[in-house]
Parts: sequence; C-alpha cells; structure tokens
Amino acid sequence: GPLTTSDAVKRRMAVDVGSRDGDFLAVAKRTRERLLRIAETSQEDGYECILMQGAGSMALEAMLGSSIPRQGGKLLIVSNGSYGERQEKICERLGIPFVAARHPWNAPVTAEMVSALLDKHSAEGITHVSMVYHETTAGVLNAVEQVGGMLRSRHPQLKFIVDSISSFGAYRLPARAWNVHYLAGSGNKCIEGVPGFAFVIAHRDSLLEVEGCSRSLALDLQDQWRFMEKTGQFRFTPPTQSILGFDQALDEWDEEGGLEGRAGRYRENYNILADGMQALGFQFFVQDAASRGFIITTFQVPESQKEKWDFNRFYDLLKESGFVIYPASLPPATASGVAAFRVGNIGQLFPSDVRAFLEEVKKVLQDM
Repeated sequence: GPLTTSDAVKRRMAVDVGSRDGDFLAVAKRTRERLLRIAETSQEDGYECILMQGAGSMALEAMLGSSIPRQGGKLLIVSNGSYGERQEKICERLGIPFVAARHPWNAPVTAEMVSALLDKHSAEGITHVSMVYHETTAGVLNAVEQVGGMLRSRHPQLKFIVDSISSFGAYRLPARAWNVHYLAGSGNKCIEGVPGFAFVIAHRDSLLEVEGCSRSLALDLQDQWRFMEKTGQFRFTPPTQSILGFDQALDEWDEEGGLEGRAGRYRENYNILADGMQALGFQFFVQDAASRGFIITTFQVPESQKEKWDFNRFYDLLKESGFVIYPASLPPATASGVAAFRVGNIGQLFPSDVRAFLEEVKKVLQDM
C-alpha cells in the first residue's frame, strides 16, 4: 500500500471534520471496536486497540518502544526479510536490547526455528519474541499460529509481538487464541483504506505492566490508550479523513463477507496471476508454493529476457497501460544479477483486472 480504493471510500473522505467533533469520535470508537472483532477478541477478553497517527511503521515503533521494559527487557527478533530487519533498526535507535536471528528471505519462519533459537539463547534473558506474519519483502507467510502455540506451552513467560501490517484483514489472526500479546496493523492494506493511521492491538495486562517504558512521547502506547479511554480523543491531531474513509472500508469489508470474502478474492487474484505469469515464463523467487502468501508475489524474469532486461522500461510501459508494479526487494547477496520484481494482489483489484494485467505483460514483453 497505498493501494487502489473504492469510489465510496474516496467520497467518504471528501468532508472536513473536527478532531473533537462528536460524530468523528463515534467513528474512532467504533473503529477500535471493529478492529478488535477482526482480531477475534474484545475489551472483555482483556485486549485493547490503540489508534496511532502515521504509517504502519509508526505503530510498529510504538509497539516495540512501549512493550519492552527498560530494565531487564530483551527482544528476540526472528526475521526473513527487510521488514523484520526494520525492527532491528528501531531497537538500535531506541536503545532496546535485542537478539537478531535472520533467515532466508524465500522461506518461512517456523515454530521449530524459534524454539531452537530460544534454546540457543536461553541464558541471555529473552523476555519478548517478535516476528512478521506476512513478510512483504518476498511474499512469504510465516507460522505465527504455531509459534504462538509453542511459546504458550514451552515459554509461557515470554510475550509475543507480531507485525501483521500487510496481512491484517486478509489472514486470520485471533490474538488471544494464538497467544499474541501485541500486533500492529495499518489502515491502508487489506482493509483497503488510505494511509494516515495505523493501530496496535495489545493484551491489556501486558501493556500496563510495563507502563512508563516508552522511549517516545508521540509514540507512547499507554499514554495514547489512557487518553482515548478517558476522552475518546487522540492526544495529537488525528488524520480525520483517513479514519472516516476507513470506516467506509470496514463497511465494504463486512459486505464482501469479512475475512473469508476478502481473502477469497485475493486468493483468486493470486491464483490467476501465478498461473498466468508461469505461462509467460516467469519464475517464483519463493519456490515452495505453500510458503507463498496471496498478497504480493516476487517474480524472476524469464531466461529469454535476462540479457536485455530493463526494469524501468518494463515498469513505464505497464504504467502507460494503467498498471503499477513494485521493484523487487531481494537480499543483498542475492540481488546482484537477479532480474526480479513484485506484483501485489490486494486493494480494489478483481480477477478481471488480473487477466487484463497479464495481457499487458505479454504485450510489453513482445515490445521489449
């Protein structure tokens, strides 16, 4: 994201509204409640939803900076892509002690991996474990459910932190059932809103037992939560139009059939895309089909195109036809000499759009 949004979402944002207006505050309150329901939990279950101004990375930084205690806290970051590695950079900037465990970018993080890492670092005082649910770098889905279950049975004292920014609303993530203490999401991904705000869903007791540990004023989760609970307002100016648009996007998510309906459309988009690109000679960077998510896919160019490959020309020709893709994001050791790019399947995209995209790719390859 940002990704394509519906006309109704755009129309909903075409209004000016005050940040302390009663109607807006009702939308913000309703949004928090609806996000908790998508995470299959509630305040009654002991979870809270905190809205944060900014992009998903702001929620991620707020989550890490407000969950690891200043005294005695240490985070194990298990990564298989640049978004997991971004957590390392956040911890470095904030002075949070951490252990980084990097894995190949084209294979999933598993419970067995995390269990072995915890055994290896058992003497290092790990208090929290963090990972990405859907690693957008290459399009890999990681085993959050299995990791959460392993932590509950083998390491119940550890807190589990999940970056679900690119997957929330399209992949199931029941926070309580999967033993997730904190998760971050964003308004401009699978719910199909626009950029402007993100959110953290947190286990209330875990949140409050470390209150005061935040390394930031603006990104203080506990302070933001207490102020919202007391006044219904944001501490600082909120992105009012973004939140209004998100309210409409949530209505459309419900109308499509919730998670099952949204995931079903994205999965169909992906299946058509994968079959069509393979037929054109493209290869998958993530070779194991079971490890690929249906949100974004990394393709390596056909052998016949490698010598003359020009991504910028490929991009520009597709853009002229109304299609915008992503450059590849590959590990430094792999990226050299590898011609690849990424295609997303989410947003207001439908099977007919994917088929039209495949036709344009075929024409562009002929032109190149």
